[in-house]
Amino acid sequence: MMKAKVLEAIGERDLSRSAGVDAALSANDRLKYCLSLLQMAVARADHPEQPSDSLRWERLASGIENPSLDRLIREARRENGRYKLPDYPAVLQQIVQDLRVMAAPVLAGNGVPGPHAELRERLERLLSKLEKSEGDLVDATTILDLTGAEAGGLHQFVMDLHKALNAMQAELAEERIDGASVYHVEDSDRPLISAFMSGLNRTAPLKFHHPGLGTTATRAGTRLIIQNDLGTTDAHVIVIHVEGLTVRITHTDVHPERIEFLREMLKRHGTSWGDERGDERNRPAESALGGVPFQLVTGRFDAKDSGELLAYLEFLASRLVFLIDWNRARKQLRGFLRGKDRIALLGWAADAEVGHRGFLEMGGAQLINRAIEDSGASAMHFGDRLCDVLGAEPSMEFLRFVFRAAMEGLRDHQSASLIRDRVRAELQAHFSTEGRRLLLLAGEHAALIFEIATLARDGVRSIQAGDRGGSFERLAHRASAYEHSADELVAASRDAIQRRPEYSALFRLLEMADNAADELEEVAFLMELLAESESGGPVLEALAALADLLVQAAQEWVKAVSHASRVEKPLGAGAQDDVSDFLTSVDALFALEHRADDAERALTRAAVQTAIDFRQLHIYSKMAHSLEEASDSLKWSGLIARDYLLGNTAGLEAARS
Repeated sequence: MMKAKVLEAIGERDLSRSAGVDAALSANDRLKYCLSLLQMAVARADHPEQPSDSLRWERLASGIENPSLDRLIREARRENGRYKLPDYPAVLQQIVQDLRVMAAPVLAGNGVPGPHAELRERLERLLSKLEKSEGDLVDATTILDLTGAEAGGLHQFVMDLHKALNAMQAELAEERIDGASVYHVEDSDRPLISAFMSGLNRTAPLKFHHPGLGTTATRAGTRLIIQNDLGTTDAHVIVIHVEGLTVRITHTDVHPERIEFLREMLKRHGTSWGDERGDERNRPAESALGGVPFQLVTGRFDAKDSGELLAYLEFLASRLVFLIDWNRARKQLRGFLRGKDRIALLGWAADAEVGHRGFLEMGGAQLINRAIEDSGASAMHFGDRLCDVLGAEPSMEFLRFVFRAAMEGLRDHQSASLIRDRVRAELQAHFSTEGRRLLLLAGEHAALIFEIATLARDGVRSIQAGDRGGSFERLAHRASAYEHSADELVAASRDAIQRRPEYSALFRLLEMADNAADELEEVAFLMELLAESESGGPVLEALAALADLLVQAAQEWVKAVSHASRVEKPLGAGAQDDVSDFLTSVDALFALEHRADDAERALTRAAVQTAIDFRQLHIYSKMAHSLEEASDSLKWSGLIARDYLLGNTAGLEAARS
């Protein structure tokens, strides 16, 4: 009934009576569930040896959110000649609440004698009896009074109310158009209603067992009015006025964030909102009714022609299902994503027409937490958020999979266990690919080392060929840019290791390789000074030979990391070729490092013999030392990679893709 009161509060009296009837019929569904629950609980207590159903799906379909009621049938038992029913007081409270809602539109003619007065007296007697009940021990007579069809009982009263409501609904709704209850409309309204219902019916299945999306349409003067029931939240109402080519939206909600979400969904169609148009009356403002605070905003869309008007109504209606349980879904994602990413995920789910209700139907956060427990993810600890372990984008990718798997699984009537298995397998894949992702980072880093080594080698060759006026400053700048990019990859690796410390060996590998990038960038920096000195002959030949060896070592390091990232299994089967190629490249690194040692000594000897001053000797010595250090760093990086992949089976498994 709160929706009917909200409609009256925002000036939609033409719809409030229909909304009251709709609310009453929804209350009837909940009452039927409660009575069935009590009947089956008693049957279970009398015959505990027989199988029973929890009526969970019936509860969800009726719109009751209390999951503790699912245990009532299972735990019902006889005790000292009475029935012990867990949560029985909660069931009675639900019955009392729904009796009031169901009776409200029927008894709206307060003080009128006849059938209404008789119904009011019966309601007051029943409420008086129900409100006196306490505890979870119930005798058989009380259950019979509640569930039996005897005259004067609750069941009979509910049936009488239902008949009256059906008569009221028939009086209100002259016809139905594609599922919408319609009354007092003109022929020109029918295409508009059909367009709205086309969008609504396309996405409505994504709400699954959740109630809501009932649509009522009527005409008031020059306006077609369409109202949609957005589920069970009391003050969550959307009303659409269509007048000419203009659509006006009135939206009330208790969650300002959900209002903003609707505005964001409609942004692509150029919907303007009251506060953006400068209309003081339409600014979002908090109101309250019956102790329930809610916010009201209004939007407007002006179509160019009838085709655009119909397309807008269809799109608007197709978005409504994504508002149902939106705030609940946002809260369920707290343990996995940061705030802005939670909103982004829900936005993606709406754009992709996947929705979030399937995720909630499958247990929401519980579905993912169970997958984490079942997958034995050692990287996750109590209090960790998934995004802090996997990273923001991999976590988003995983949750997009979860949303889609839940939606498609429920749509295709897959078993819950199959859907849970798919989620667990996907999560395990995300955890196990972190090693490969870090090795791919190492591969990008290795490519940068090769670029810097090539610049250094080409610079020496240019000087050796007599080109001392070349742009060595630009060469040094390019090498510095490559080295800066390499540092960024190391930083990214460091962030990943903070989330996944079991891969710390891969960070040590990158850190060691980065020493080579630093040393080679130093050689590129010294190239201009080398060109300015009057060096030549044997010393330049020795320097060029050492630089050549560094290019070869960088090539082997690129190949080694590439093969390592493709290792998928322990030794044998499909991994054997990549493991063999990886080991060959690492062995080549060792051989090149030994040759670099010899080349450094040759360069030192030539420098001492030919240097004409201390400045020139310092340049030779510094370049020789940096090149040899780079070679040494690549060798040690190869050793770390070898130990990581081959040290034990667990290490190899961690690098699987």
